[in-house]
Order: sequence, then C-alpha cells, then structure tokens
Amino acid sequence: MPEPLPEENAEDLYDSAPCGYLTLLPDGTIVRVNRTFLQWTGWRRDQLAGRRVHEFYAVGSRIWHETHLAPLLHMQGEVREAAAEFRRADGSRLDAFVNAVLRAGPAGSQALVRMTVFDAKERRTYERQLLEERRSAERNATRVRLLQEMVVRCAAIERVEEIVAPIVRVGDEAFAATATRVWLLDPAQAALRPLGVADELLSLDDQAPEARAAALLDVVRHAEDDGGLRLVSPMLADQRVLGVVSFVFATDRPDPSEPQAARPRAYGENEPGPTRPRAYGEDEPARPRPRAFGEDEIELMRTVGRQAGQALERIRLLEETTRRAWQSGFLARLSRDLDETVGFTGRAMRLVELLVPDVAGYAQIDLDAAGDPAGEPAWRASAPARPGGGWTIPNDVLATVHAAGRSGAAPAAALLITIDGERALVLPLRARNAMLGTLLLAGGEVSGAGHVGPEFLADLADRAGLSLDNARLAERDREVAHTLQRSMLSGDWPADPRYHVVTAYRPAVHTLEVGGDWYDVFATSAESVGIVVGDVVGRGLHAASAMGQLRSAVRALATAHDGPAEVLRHMDDFVSHFAAGQMTTLAYAELALDSGVLRYACAGHPPPLLVEPGGVPSFLWEARSGPLGASAAGRARSEAMLTVPRGSRLVLYTDGLVERRGERFHHGLDRLASAAAAHWQTPLGLLATELSDAMLPGGGGHDDMCLLALDYTDAPPFRTEVPARMQALAGFRAALDAWLGEQGVGDYDRFGVVLATAEAVANAIEHGYGHDDARTVGVLAQVDGGAVSVRVSDTGQWRPPRTALQRGRGLALIGRLMDELVIDRGTGGTTVLMRRRAAGGGR
Repeated sequence: MPEPLPEENAEDLYDSAPCGYLTLLPDGTIVRVNRTFLQWTGWRRDQLAGRRVHEFYAVGSRIWHETHLAPLLHMQGEVREAAAEFRRADGSRLDAFVNAVLRAGPAGSQALVRMTVFDAKERRTYERQLLEERRSAERNATRVRLLQEMVVRCAAIERVEEIVAPIVRVGDEAFAATATRVWLLDPAQAALRPLGVADELLSLDDQAPEARAAALLDVVRHAEDDGGLRLVSPMLADQRVLGVVSFVFATDRPDPSEPQAARPRAYGENEPGPTRPRAYGEDEPARPRPRAFGEDEIELMRTVGRQAGQALERIRLLEETTRRAWQSGFLARLSRDLDETVGFTGRAMRLVELLVPDVAGYAQIDLDAAGDPAGEPAWRASAPARPGGGWTIPNDVLATVHAAGRSGAAPAAALLITIDGERALVLPLRARNAMLGTLLLAGGEVSGAGHVGPEFLADLADRAGLSLDNARLAERDREVAHTLQRSMLSGDWPADPRYHVVTAYRPAVHTLEVGGDWYDVFATSAESVGIVVGDVVGRGLHAASAMGQLRSAVRALATAHDGPAEVLRHMDDFVSHFAAGQMTTLAYAELALDSGVLRYACAGHPPPLLVEPGGVPSFLWEARSGPLGASAAGRARSEAMLTVPRGSRLVLYTDGLVERRGERFHHGLDRLASAAAAHWQTPLGLLATELSDAMLPGGGGHDDMCLLALDYTDAPPFRTEVPARMQALAGFRAALDAWLGEQGVGDYDRFGVVLATAEAVANAIEHGYGHDDARTVGVLAQVDGGAVSVRVSDTGQWRPPRTALQRGRGLALIGRLMDELVIDRGTGGTTVLMRRRAAGGGR
C-alpha cells in the first residue's frame, strides 16, 4: 500500500514556485509578489508593494510595457511569453519572459492582473549559441561554396597568371582579407616571386612569414607592426611547395561573423553621419579589435593552399605538355620546311624566316668557310633586316662558341650575351663533327621563359646545322652532276643539210638533283645518222655518271654493229656487268639520209612519234621489248623499218613528257599526238620549247623530261666554191640572193645575209689567199627553223692588215648584220660561222 502524499500549503506553493508571481491592479500597481521573484531581483516586499511594476523595468521594456503589453492585456485579457528586462536592486538586469492574465473579481470587486515571470537567461544563452552556430554554418557554407568555385575556375585556367583572380576572391569574400597575394617558388634562385611583379624577389632564407610558411609546409600567423595580421598558407602538391598565398588583415576590417549593423566601418566605406547621444541603457558601440581565427578558418586556408597548389601543378604540367608539343611541332615543321627548300642560300634564308617571330624577334646566321671565328663571316643571313647588315658578335664569344661546337658540347654551348642593350643567345651550328658557323637569336621568346629552353635550342641548332650542311653537300654534288650532264647533253651533232635537230631537257624541279635522262645524235656512217633517247633509273650524281657511260656505249656499239636490234642485244651484255645501267629504258633509231629508211627499236621506252607532212602524227609501236638487263627481255631484241617521207619530223622523248599522276599513260600519248599535230608548221628552232610548254604547262612534271625532234628536210642547202678573185663576188651574190628568195627569206634579211657573206668571202680572198686565183673559198648556207646559217671556209694562212685603215672593218660590218658570229682560225685555215634570224619566211 503506497505511502500517503504529504499535504501541501497553497501559500507555500505560491511563495516557493519556480517562477516569479506578481499580483497587480489593472493600472500596474503591485499588490502581491512571491519569494522567488524577490530572490531573483534582490528587492524587498516593502520596496515593491504599492508601486507600479513598470518602475522596475529597464528603459526599453518600460516603454514596450506602456505601449504594447498594457493595451494588449486590456484588449485580449492575456499576454503570452513577452520578453522583458527587470532592474535588479543592485542595478543589474534580469532577462525574463512574462505571462499576464486579467482576472475579473467577484461582483462589485476590482479586477486583478496575475503575472508570471520566467528567468530567460539559459534560454537566451541557448538561442545565442544556436544563432552563432547557424551563422558559423552559413559562413562555412559560403566559404565552401567560394572554395568550390575557386577549384572550378582553377580547373579551367591554362596560364599561371590566371590563378590569382579566384584566390583573391576567396580571400576577400571568405575571410574578409584586406589584401591577398600569390607568391610562386623559383627553384633556380631558391626564392619566392610574387605573381604580377617582375622585380621583387624573396629568398627562402628570409624570416618573412612567406618564406617560413614555405619552409614549414603549414599556415604561419604573423602580427604586423601596425596591429594588422598576416596569415600565409603554402601551396602544396604532393608535399612539394610551389608557392604561398598571403592573406593580410587590417585591424579595422570587420569579422564576417559579426552582424552587419554592429561591425566597424570597412576600409573605403563612407564616413558615418553625425552621431546622436546614446540613450540611457543603450549598448556601447562596437570597437575595432584584432581579428580572431578559428581552427576551421585555418584549416580552410590550408585547403585553399592545397587546392591552389594542385591547380598550379596541373597548369604547369599542361604548360609543359603544351611547350613540348609546340617544340616537337616546331622542330618537325622546321625540318620539313628546310628539307623542302632547295639550295644552301634558300635554306639559310628559310631558317631565319621560320625562327622569327616564333622563337626570337631577330635571327642571324654567320657562316665562316675558312673556320676562323675571329674573321669576317663568309656568308650571313638575317631576319628581319637591320641597318648595317646585322649584329657583330664579339670575337671572344665567337671563339668560345666555336670551341664548344668543335668539342660537341650540346646545351651548355649556347652563350647568353648582351648586344646593344638587348639580350641575345649565340649557338654553334655544327654538322659531322665540324663547325659551320653561329646562330644568333635575340628578342622574342629568348628574352623570357616562353617555349624555349636549353634542350630545345641545342636540338634546334643541331637540326639547322645538319640541314645547312646537307644543302651544301647537295649543291656540291649537284654542281658536279650538272657539269657532267651538260657535257653529256651538249648538242655537238654532225652537220648535214638533210636533217636538223632540236632538243629540250627539263628536270622535275630545276634546282633538285639531276636525273638520268639523255639524248644523242651521231653519224653511224657517211649516209646514216643514229638517234637515241634513254632514261636511267635513279637520280643524282650516280645516275648522271651511269647515263654518261651508257651514252658512250651506245655510240661505240652503233658504229661497230649493224642495226638497232644488234645494238640493244650488245647493250644487254654491257649492263649485265654494269649494275647502275640495269632497267634503263632506251629508244634507238637509225635514219638513212638519202633514202629516208628508218630502222628503230625500243627497250621498255615510250614509242617514237612520227609527224608526216600535213601534220599527221603516228606512234611507232613495232619492235618493242623490255628494259636493258631485264630478265623478261631475254635475247628477244628486234627492230622495225619504214620509209620516212621528206618533210617529216621524228620525236623521241622520255616518259616525263607524257606521264601524269592520276592519268592513264595512253591519255598522255594522245595529248602528245595532238600537240605535235597542232605545231607541225612551227619552225624547228621553236618546236622543242613550244611542244614542252604544251605538255608541261606548269614548267615541269613529277619526273625529268628530255625531248629530241629531228626534221628530215627536203630543202637542199646552198653549197658553192667561190674562186679567190674579187670579180667572182658579183655572180656569187646573185646566186645566194636567189636561193634565199626560194627559201622564203624576206628582202631585208636577204640583203643582210648576202652582204655579210660576201664580206666574209672577200676577207678570205684578201687575207687568207692574197688574191691567189688558183684557190677557192667554200660557202655552205642553209635555212633552219626561220634562221639562216652560213659557213665560209678557206685553207689559207691569214696575213695581218697592212694599214690601220684595213683593220677590223669587215668583221665589224658582219657583226652588225648577223645575230651570231664565230671565227675559228686553225692551222689548216679559217672558218667563219654566221647566223641570222629571219623576220619572216624560211622553213
């Protein structure tokens, strides 16, 4: 059975209740108060009884009571949880919540107000803590958002300089820093350098907070002399310091955790207006105080440093990748462009053009053929042009660079010098363990970090030197090959009025290596002529040398054996012991000058083209076999024969004339036949050029081309023997003039040719024979492609003129009348060769 509860006294319950009880009249007069309220406030009952309750409020609560609480109580009959401040007896304040209820008394009695007062100190503390936590959470959320935005922005930037803006924004908005500065580590100088400031440098041995943060790998707090504060966070990537971030806080900069209304004025903020007197009981204004930082803010600063360091590492890796990609691309483009540029001079000029402005603002190549670094350069190329021809490199620098180049030193061989106040680099150009000269670079990328570096410059110099040396060697080989080829292709044909020959040769590119295409015309007997066109496999000096040997072999075999088939069979035997001549293609023909019988054979070569009078073209497809030395050819060499009408033209050529990339071979042959028919009336002297231009409109194809055109003429030459007396000249002039007229030579040109020829004959009679009537002067004239050629020859011994008036008049006259004049004074007599281009007429 439970024990009975003790009886409770209502008066005791009122007095010892856990809240204050007050009984008031409707006008606020205190009638009764319990002990709890007296203990909280320190007042005595006699001090409260009979006085109005609003006398014990603080100023603000008293006004609020009179204007809000009392009217609401009378209108609503109650007021719940109204905040109020009571003045204690000692002058301090009691934060409280007040509940008031208006109770009407028995009939005829006065109404009373029952008021309960609760101590709000704990609740206020809790609310303040809750508000602080909320503000802290909001600040952290803002800081995290700013940090995330910084990370996103840093992930998108591609240059180191761009990292400053997002970090400064975090410092300003997340920490309310007065200033934020980013320092980068310069490992080469063991120092920190602020971004955006070129000349400032801070050694890592310095005691500045930035240097200490870099050494400690953690946030460093430093109090400034002016009362400010500086916090420095290292930028880390894999525990490697890449720089630091410095946050500066002035003493009057507000704490972002404080409410906006209570914070001090920020730097740059407008001055406040006139101050008003502070009312009784009003809070003191907020005073500037040193900024306090919690561990969460310090950790956030560490995070900013780590994120900035990772972003910086990514940017540097990206920059390094971009730099190496640019270097590789530039060097590849450099090698390709130099290889495509022909000739030593062109290659050197192309090199300086490629270097400016991508690598330097100015580039200069000095080459010294004698190898003396102190002497004047043998050749110089520079870009852009400078007054005076370029910079003069000091002799001591040249000697050092040449010594380094000869020793093979690579990156360290580049010397940094100053010329005319401008920074420049001098590098050796070397190839095949030999010094060629120097490369000078100034301005542009070489003045700063940029894309250049020691390894890149060394590779650049090596490639440039090797390319220039290759061009020099190639030019030397080409010159030898060109000399050999010119000697092989010289037009020293046997002279005969029954035929005339013109030739053309065009390399694929005029300045590239020579090829193995060749042509030749030679006498196989007194009444026949051999014609050959061939194509040796390959290019260069090797091919040109092989072409010369094959040309000599064809000449020797053609005079020793009868017919083209025999010549080709013996050429097969020749190339079996001569590897360079194997797979050579050859078209060989022999023409009987009296009968016009043509015998021909082709060894893997394009067919000859015959253009008969009237412009009717036809290809000679008979007597075909494989190239020289080809196993498919075997011994099955044959020849074909036909009779060529007088007035016909025979065209032999190499495949470079008709072959085109992407075109079938027979299309090229059709174009050649059409072009030959269209130009059948073109004078022979112009035929080779016009036919080549028609077939190669761009000036050259992808392969070398040579062409030989033979005109089997039906026009007899003018041939006579003039007696060595002056009286015979009249009849001779009349006969020559009549013959020229028959050949269609115009009056004006006939007059010049006849006068010049008669003067040459007169000189031979007077100076060669001394008017010896028993002797004769030979004259041979022929019309070839619109030009008149005359040969005057004697067998006498020329005597010097007896007087000054006789000296040189005849030769001067001939020189004015004729376009070409050659005098050959040999031991067996004198030959005068003259040529005049006729303005109209002629074959």
